[in-house]
Amino acid sequence: MSLAQLRYFVAAAEHGSMTWAADELFVAQSAVSTAIANLETTVGVQLLIRRRAKGLQLTPAGAELLVRARSILASVDDAVASMRPEHTAGRVHVGCFRTLAPFYLPSIISNLADEHPELQVDVTEMSAEQVEPALANQSIEIALTYELGLGPGVRQEILAEVPLYAAVSAGHPLADREAVHLAELADENMVLLDMPVSREYFLQRFADAGLRPTVRYRFASFEAVRAMVASGHGFTLLNQLPKVASTYSGGELHRLRLLDDVPPLSLVLAWSGGERPATKKAQLFAEQCRRSVAELAGTPSQASPSASPSTVSG
Repeated sequence: MSLAQLRYFVAAAEHGSMTWAADELFVAQSAVSTAIANLETTVGVQLLIRRRAKGLQLTPAGAELLVRARSILASVDDAVASMRPEHTAGRVHVGCFRTLAPFYLPSIISNLADEHPELQVDVTEMSAEQVEPALANQSIEIALTYELGLGPGVRQEILAEVPLYAAVSAGHPLADREAVHLAELADENMVLLDMPVSREYFLQRFADAGLRPTVRYRFASFEAVRAMVASGHGFTLLNQLPKVASTYSGGELHRLRLLDDVPPLSLVLAWSGGERPATKKAQLFAEQCRRSVAELAGTPSQASPSASPSTVSG
């Protein structure tokens, strides 16, 4: 078994195509196909099912090897990088909670490109329930996300506490107020940000107060929710606060602070709870996340060396 065979296998499995893997690796498609066939002969089991015109599908054995191969290749890359600390060329696979991406990723990616142009950051947008499985199967190494849906098998570093707020249209009767109780919103139409785990978080805030909201519309899009509210179709609850009040529809939102005792939501860096330390590339991404979150919050980064992904315990 060779490292080249493992790299070709991982690329083909992730792309679902021998051709796309070959394009990424700058080799002939036949080289990828031959390497994977030889790998299957070596391990004695079929790893990929070749489906004509439908791409590749992992077998159960292939899915197991994919997790281990990612770990092996990441360890090898980091071992080589440790010989040359200044060398950060290569790829790092990261995840980002879907509604956080437009707020933080532009500055994170721009700063990394300026400081480490040889580093390639591959980002996967995710909802809350997708983060832990992606960390477990090592399709991503680290994630910028909320604390939502993360179990004990995920290590976390809190970057910021994000308060919950209500939003109404600029013409809403409550728009002349600065704050509101949840009880004052319960009978109003609610426009719910309907993403797995997130929706339960928003609805639970009413349940904790002994209330049941009137959910009229549900959208998985952050901007769709904001546009509907700005057009007068109800209120919503959100955490992330855009720099501008205007929406795609042209309307504007008015933010209302909640007077209820509602705990803030933690914005975190998350990585697998295993013993293997974070790679140098993941640590570079983590440091940029700390900087960007601190800058948007208007406060200096409080992250200490002991809070880095390579040293924090589960």
